[in-house]
This record gives sequence, C-alpha cells and structure tokens, in this order.
Amino acid sequence: MNGNMRRPGQGRPAGGARPAPRSGAPSVSGRRPTAGNSGGRPPMRRGINKWLIIGAIAVLVIVFIVIAVAAGSGKKNPNKPVILPYDTGGTGGPAETASPGGLPLSYTEITLLSAGDVMYHNPQLSEAYNDATGAYDFSATYQYVKNLVSSADYAVVNFEGTTAGDAFEYSGYPAFNVPDSGMSVLKDAGFDMLLFANNHCYDTGHVGLIRTQENFVNFGFDYAGARLDASGKTYRSVDVKGVRLGILNSTDDISYGAAPGTINGIPIAAGDGELMDIFDLSELDAFYARVSEAIADLKAQGADLIVYYIHWGEEYHLTHNEAQAAIAQKLCDLGVDVILGSHPHVVEDAEVLTSTVDPGRKTLCFYSLGNYVSNQNRLTMDAGWDSEYTENGLTVILTVRKYSNGQTMVTNVEIVPTWVHRYTDSTTWQDYHVIVPLPAAVNSPGEYGLYASDFGLAHAEVSYRQTTEQMSGVVEAFAQTVILPTDD
Repeated sequence: MNGNMRRPGQGRPAGGARPAPRSGAPSVSGRRPTAGNSGGRPPMRRGINKWLIIGAIAVLVIVFIVIAVAAGSGKKNPNKPVILPYDTGGTGGPAETASPGGLPLSYTEITLLSAGDVMYHNPQLSEAYNDATGAYDFSATYQYVKNLVSSADYAVVNFEGTTAGDAFEYSGYPAFNVPDSGMSVLKDAGFDMLLFANNHCYDTGHVGLIRTQENFVNFGFDYAGARLDASGKTYRSVDVKGVRLGILNSTDDISYGAAPGTINGIPIAAGDGELMDIFDLSELDAFYARVSEAIADLKAQGADLIVYYIHWGEEYHLTHNEAQAAIAQKLCDLGVDVILGSHPHVVEDAEVLTSTVDPGRKTLCFYSLGNYVSNQNRLTMDAGWDSEYTENGLTVILTVRKYSNGQTMVTNVEIVPTWVHRYTDSTTWQDYHVIVPLPAAVNSPGEYGLYASDFGLAHAEVSYRQTTEQMSGVVEAFAQTVILPTDD
C-alpha cells in the first residue's frame, strides 16, 4: 500500500537515440572494395562465368522464397499481446473439432477484460496537476492501453481509493482521496465497471463511501462491492451483447488484529458496514451463506456466468496462501465460474480448480492481478519486498460463449502482462506513470515510449519474463478442460 516511502533521485533519462554506425563500416551491398587485378584470381572464361552467375541467381531466388515463406508463416502483429507464455503462436482456445462427435452449435460470443488495482499515490497526483488550469489530468497514464481496453466488450478494474471531493484534501497513501478526474479517465480509457470492495473504500469515511458511489453512477459506470443504502445490492447482473454476467465483489476486512467493526484498521460508523461487501476470515460460514444467496439471486435474474472479484491475501506475496486456497475452493463448490483476485499488489499464481460437489465443474482462478497503476516500484520501496514485482500487472481477457442450447462457458483465456513505466522527462522534468502492455511494448519500444528512460526497455523485458513465468501452464491447463458442446 505505502508506495510513497521515499522520493527517489532522478536519473538522467536517455533520449532513445541509437548509436551511429562506425566509420569505415561495410557498404550496404557488402561487396569488397575493388583493388584491380593485383593479388586477385585470374579471370575465368566467359562461358563458365555465365553459368556460375545463372546458378548463383537461382540459388538466391530459392533462398529468398524460403525466407519469405518462413517469415510469413510466423509473422505476428507486434501490437497484439502474446496469448500463451513465450508465445506458442496459438490462440489459447480449443478448436471447433476438439469436441467429440456432432456438429458445432451456434453461439453468441463476448470478451471480458479484467485488470488489477488502480492506485493514485501522491507523486501521481502531483504529476497530474496543471498549475495553469488548476485541473488534474491522468490521461497520459492510460495512453498505451486505451485501445486494448476499449476493444473488449466489457472491461473491469479495481478502483482502490475514494473521491470524497472538497471534504478532504487530495491525498495518496495512507488515506486515498483522488480528484474526480482520476475516475472519469477510466471511462475514457474504456472501462465499463469499477470494483469498490477493497480495504481503501472507507479511507474518507461515510462521505467518501457515498460520494464515490455517486460518481460511479454520474460517470456512467456499473460498479460492485458496495451499495448506497441497505435495500440495494453489492453484486450486479449485467447484460453484455446477450450474455448475462453475474458479478460479485467482496473484500477481506484486512483488520490486522484490530477490533471487529473496522476495515483496514479504520472504525466503521454505525450503518456503514452493511453498505460495503466485507467478510471476516474468522466468520467464513456467514460469508459463504451470503455468497450462496447472491449467486441464487443472480441465477434467478438469468445470469449465464458467475464471476467473483475478491480482495484478499497477503501484500507482496508472489503465491497465494492457505486462506485464499480454501476460499477459492469453496467459491468453486458454490458455483462460481471465474475468480479474479486483488490486494497483494503483485501478480500471484493462477490455477484451475475442480468442484468437490460436481467434479465436472471447473473454476479458473487468478489469485491476484497485481497493480494496474501505482507509485509502488523498485525505486520507492525497500528492496527486501521484491519491490520490482509491484510494477507488474496482469490483464486477463476471457472469451465467453453462450451456445444455442443455453450452455455458457469460457472458451478462451488471453493473458496480457503490463508494466508501469515510471520516469522523468529529461527536457521538461515532468514525471510520468505510464501503463504499457507486454510484449507489444518490448517488440516496439519506440511506439510505447520505452526509450523515454534509460531503463525502460530493460525493465519491461524483465517484467514480461517475471509475469509469464508466474502464469506458465495455467492457460494450457485450462484449455485442456474445455469441451465445446455439439448438437449430438
């Protein structure tokens, strides 16, 4: 959480210029300079020379054809995210012929995009502020992911903080209160739903809890994890192009041993606790009962797929803990199809769970998607916390199909690692926190601003390797569980 521990010294960013060729380098043609006939081979007879030239041309033509075919067959769009770790060239989804027998059914298909934690620390607030206008502009942060997010049929991200307005000063950790533009920019980036059940949703008390939700509505977002009054619901049923998603969002109270009735150590005023979807690790039976009722209600509303966004786990841990594992298994048994976690501020592992109630049911679980954007990084945090991992995020894009027989399922999983490029412009001394998608940025560093710092490309490459290693095998494991329905 505390990404403002110390202000780093500013290095001198490189301009991204490539070194000029050395003088005396070979010409483009690669031919040796002529030196007359002295020391050279004696001239060949004209006939032999003619056939040698023809033969050489033929060989070159064949070589060029082979190279062109090979390049064409393996050519990839550098701006398209890799689907599987260390790109296998596949799509991550099963072929229509994978199902035994029968003919493929018709279906409606949508894409659901999910990203991790959006956190605005004090350095981000400072860089977004315009002295001339007095306004805050966060748009530069999302410039390279906007197309990716907007291309999804439905996009979800965790909004970790509040927008309490003038009732509190704008601030980052430990009590997040951000300008309204910090929220509205997410709409411009293409997000459709914001998640609010997290341990910072009560940072500014009742005022922030209510006004943030009002802003969700005013800016046109769907949201989950909280409600404006006790008669409302903290979960949502949303129709996306004919596919109805049942979406739940809950948070561990993250009490750290504080007395009951607190969240993140903050005492909850009377009546406010029931407005937030909070669960207590010591009272999980009550939590599961509420989840079961919510799922039944969503099913009654026609939900085709149940997706649970949950705020849990231990900060800065790269693998999930026993409590997460137990809760995830129970959610799987209760009928949740997909689990997507947040809170650790690093990407955690993922797995495919099997229901103990119905062994035919599988649940895809990503324990933590990490930070989407924050000021947490290797420069501002102690090295002992694996701090470079806080720069990493994971965007998950699920392809969901609703078949003509009524069956709905996830048929494809696409993982897009992201990295936050935190740097200072060497000319304007303006600071930036920019989300870059990987490996697109690594493949085209100039197009994604990686040359704006002297470490951009190198750190992005490391980030990509770290995240793909953590995700290694999960997409393939999930693909093995997918059996497409047929009309037999």
